[in-house]
Amino acid sequence: MHPLIKVMLVGGKGDGLMVSVADNATEISVTPAQYGAKSGQPLSYRIVSQTIDDERYFFGVFNESHEDTDKLKRVALTRGMKKLFS
Repeated sequence: MHPLIKVMLVGGKGDGLMVSVADNATEISVTPAQYGAKSGQPLSYRIVSQTIDDERYFFGVFNESHEDTDKLKRVALTRGMKKLFS
């Protein structure tokens, strides 16, 4: 069994959710119930990692426009991720 990592979702209806996945995962699917809808389609997020201030963070990006390095750094700093991993 692989260890779990915490992934912050960026973009789409799952934006802002923190989920746990196996450290070898490359994608995650989020169900409507997980993003707070009564019905709908599951959403797919691609998992990317980024090093910020010598710490490695993991993000689930909804599409390529959310993969901007500066945007992900702002997400890590403004959503309290640094506290979660420190």
